[in-house]
Amino acid sequence: MPEPTVVSRRGFVAAGLLAASSSSFASPAVAEPTPTAPHCAVPLAADYTIIHRRENPRTYVEGCGMIVLEDGAILAVVPVVPRGGIPKKGPTEINFVRSDDGGQTWQKVSQLPYYSAVPFLHDGRLYCFLFSMGTKFRNDDLYLAASDDGGRSWTDPVVIFAGNYWTCQTNMVRRDGRLYWAVDDLRKPDHSRHRSPRGIVGDLAADLLDPASWRMSNFVPFPGVPREFKRSDYDAKRLDIWDMPDHWLEADVVEVGGQLRLLATVKSQAQTTPNLCGVCDLEDDGTDLKMAFRQFYPMAGGQLKFAMVRDEPSRMFWATANLVVDPQESQNWFRRARAAGRYSGSGGNDRRLLMLMYSIDALNWFQAGCIAQADLLRQSFMYGTPVVAGDDLLVISRTSLEAPDQHDADVATFHRVRNFRSLALNLVPKDASTQP
Repeated sequence: MPEPTVVSRRGFVAAGLLAASSSSFASPAVAEPTPTAPHCAVPLAADYTIIHRRENPRTYVEGCGMIVLEDGAILAVVPVVPRGGIPKKGPTEINFVRSDDGGQTWQKVSQLPYYSAVPFLHDGRLYCFLFSMGTKFRNDDLYLAASDDGGRSWTDPVVIFAGNYWTCQTNMVRRDGRLYWAVDDLRKPDHSRHRSPRGIVGDLAADLLDPASWRMSNFVPFPGVPREFKRSDYDAKRLDIWDMPDHWLEADVVEVGGQLRLLATVKSQAQTTPNLCGVCDLEDDGTDLKMAFRQFYPMAGGQLKFAMVRDEPSRMFWATANLVVDPQESQNWFRRARAAGRYSGSGGNDRRLLMLMYSIDALNWFQAGCIAQADLLRQSFMYGTPVVAGDDLLVISRTSLEAPDQHDADVATFHRVRNFRSLALNLVPKDASTQP
């Protein structure tokens, strides 16, 4: 068994300082006053292990997934995809990596040639959604495969939905014998520049590998972020950033008070207006799955992919998200980093701080603490996926340690937040007549 690759917070800081000392933007000609804290808090899961490291520098680690199998083993799903424009060119791979000792050591058990993958369990069988590499768009069809040996081998994947779909691991809901989830439709059938999430549902009593067991919701055009929510003096050229149209993506599906909802990331003005999500309602009459826009809502870290999980013992939702410190760039850190080619996007694309939050209604969130923190702007802990395992919360992160920038991650890392429920306040009033 290989020796575990465990990285401590102290080791990560030392590595970051060494890298910073050799970077071209470490010593600016004119330094802005930098805010300082009277002390440094310690992240909840500062020590971590490396699950998988991409080998080819022309590739990067995409959004990862993770699941605890029935035998107690942890299975990580780590996509590695080509860098570059859209559609991307080059081979793609999904690495299935297993740990039998609680995340201390990892062994790759199989690999599939797809772009992204999301695992789930049903009736003791492991399934995995797979997204193929696109030709015109970044991605094409949505597949489903199954494994009866913990991910070591897989059935031939079948196309569940043909088209142009993509996402990475977000929350699913099981209700009334059905599995609800969401994918991004990249085809833009409204002829706009926007992709859109769509809800999907599978009949858990049927053969999940039969496409007839699945249905998809309607397409809801991106409603557009109200101008009152946006920066009136926004100018991408002046900020020296690459502009992008406002859009939404990567939705979690939750059930709150009997209502199914999609909560989607909202990227507005190149993420200079962060902390916003789009909320859609899902209705299912057994024949038609209908989705309708409900509202925009403040969501801490909503400018970047967040992921939720429902924890029944605490009767709360728990979420991982990246909080940003200076999205409109009052400091000059980001411009220097961009000029050195070591940072991508605006200050709102800062991916250093992976936070843990909790909520009763999946809309209003309380911070439990920081899971992991990177030290350099070119580094990141992002796209965290939380998994409940007894009293602990397991998190897999798409992570940039020695990557070119904070987006093109070079590793997947494993984090364990111990006794995570003890981090939450009791949000239920004492005079409540019923529990939530």
